[in-house]
Amino acid sequence: MTEAEIFWPSSLPAGPALEAEALLREAGVDATCRLQPVRRGTESVLVLLTTVTVEPFLGAVFERYAAVAEAGLRSAEAGLRHFVSLLFRRLHKEGAAETAAETPGENGPKVVVFESANGAQFLFTPNLPVDAYRKAVQIGPSPRKGRWMWDGDNQNWLCFENR
Repeated sequence: MTEAEIFWPSSLPAGPALEAEALLREAGVDATCRLQPVRRGTESVLVLLTTVTVEPFLGAVFERYAAVAEAGLRSAEAGLRHFVSLLFRRLHKEGAAETAAETPGENGPKVVVFESANGAQFLFTPNLPVDAYRKAVQIGPSPRKGRWMWDGDNQNWLCFENR
């Protein structure tokens, strides 16, 4: 079974992370959301995929996720895009939780990092093109260890830091 841990900054409203955790569980992924104390700010959310070494890096997880998420998500690419956009959703901190409205405010993560069991990390930022998601789910089961970011000029993932 695939496992995923979402490490979420405790200074942010937990709604998006808990909703993402629930959707992953519905898709058959053993998901856990961990609220973490903030040390250096609220810039990043880490999604650790712990048992993906025999599956494509992101494709298998988000293929199942797409099947149970919202109608219209028919591919791993669409599932991954939906999942990442859910984590980037920003909520007002003011007022009661039931009145919190979604806004493009400042109180949200700036990057979502997916890390595989072998240590490869893929950095997703807001407003990535569709191609970035498509190519992310096509990555093989053993991407090179390191940090990967989307290179807009070459329209491909670039390993910018070996680990």
